Amino acid sequence: MIKNTFLILIVLGFSNLNAQEVFVKAGKNNTAFDFSSPNLNSEIAYRSGSGNFYEIGCEFDLKTNSLAYAVSITYNQFNAAATYQDNNYTWATNYIGIQNSLSYKLYESSNLKASIVGGINTATITSGEQFINTSYFDITDNEEFAGIVLQPLLGVTITYSVSEKLSLSLGYNYSKAFNLSNRTDEKTTFNTSQLQLGIHIPILYKIN
Repeated sequence: MIKNTFLILIVLGFSNLNAQEVFVKAGKNNTAFDFSSPNLNSEIAYRSGSGNFYEIGCEFDLKTNSLAYAVSITYNQFNAAATYQDNNYTWATNYIGIQNSLSYKLYESSNLKASIVGGINTATITSGEQFINTSYFDITDNEEFAGIVLQPLLGVTITYSVSEKLSLSLGYNYSKAFNLSNRTDEKTTFNTSQLQLGIHIPILYKIN
């Protein structure tokens, strides 16, 4: 979180930015886990799980008309399931984070815009639970899930201008989330496909 805050201050301090819009997005995450451990004798059969996604933030025009920078607060649910030997596993985890991203405009007409988006989300868990068959475990403080999670992402967004005061967007992101705080031999990676819908409201504000 601290590193992301410094990044925001650097960008705002050294760029002549025009605040373009505020936005709210919501959607669905489809997540599968990759788990590695030296104690495993066979592969875990993972299955994808569905979770919710929410984001609120602000986007700034950079000096080039094709490039924009956005900073936002996100809430992600990374849920998954698996089978290992005779046991069935399910996970439900909730993360809050700060996301920094850059978008590059590929196409623009009078009311339609298509962009490619790349960014990094830095998040921490707010709650987590695991079921092994019928047994429940709180994994909020589990080292595989707690601490700082870094989530690089890449996607595309199509934005449609309904009017001068409102735009709607449809986007898709793919990401891999890594736990930077985990010092154990057991590692878990979240592989997530995210489909999102957004509402964008233009604003007029200049930062010199």
